[in-house]
Amino acid sequence: YMWWNNVETKPYGGYPHNWDIKLLSMLDKANPEGQAWEGGADPKEKPYGTFGGKTIFEAASEGTEQSQRVMGYLPTDEEWQSPNIYEETAAGAPKQEGEWGGSTQLPEHKVWFYYLQRLCNHCTYPGCLAACPRQAIYKRPEDGIVLIDQNR
Repeated sequence: YMWWNNVETKPYGGYPHNWDIKLLSMLDKANPEGQAWEGGADPKEKPYGTFGGKTIFEAASEGTEQSQRVMGYLPTDEEWQSPNIYEETAAGAPKQEGEWGGSTQLPEHKVWFYYLQRLCNHCTYPGCLAACPRQAIYKRPEDGIVLIDQNR
């Protein structure tokens, strides 16, 4: 199966299980100096600031497999076993049998989650494009983003 354009519960939800946490952990190891985002001192030249660190694309060349274009890992069978398990619980898996972590006391809002769409992974040869019977999926040539034409 292909999982793309799915909606995940954040923080710490998604499919395969904990893919985002594992990827961030790998990125932390690739950035021993740490990652830092500095606000835009020059709003005309760099309106969003500057990122001090490596992205998953820059860190891929330092991984174990030199042929990688982007940093990643191969999930285990257990991580693929069921989509969306422990989502919408905001605390993740139970700490002990029948016990859920977190707090629902107001007004602190210690337990929270939100829905976030996980967009296309920018495949080189997208299977969804070839498989779409309505030809509604296309790849933008200037940046490689795969889009869906809602009018088709």
